[in-house]
Amino acid sequence: MPTAQYEAIFQQVAVLLQKYAPQPGPIHDGTELINDLGFDSLKVMEMLNDVEDVFDITYPLNTLSDMQTVKDLTTQIQRIIETS
Repeated sequence: MPTAQYEAIFQQVAVLLQKYAPQPGPIHDGTELINDLGFDSLKVMEMLNDVEDVFDITYPLNTLSDMQTVKDLTTQIQRIIETS
């Protein structure tokens, strides 16, 4: 069961992702950034800049290969916030 903090982060992430998605649509945990939202490497980097600004974090670029779904991104943001 996701925590309240996870849900709050997820809601903010979903809003950010809508900004970069070529076509608006529902975003859920299993939504894939590349296959479902059509992100390319440039969009991912632009989106991460916004993520860092909104959450006041530094996203480790060495974990990008692990970020495939919205859940992956949200969980990583939550980890960074919790360890800060």
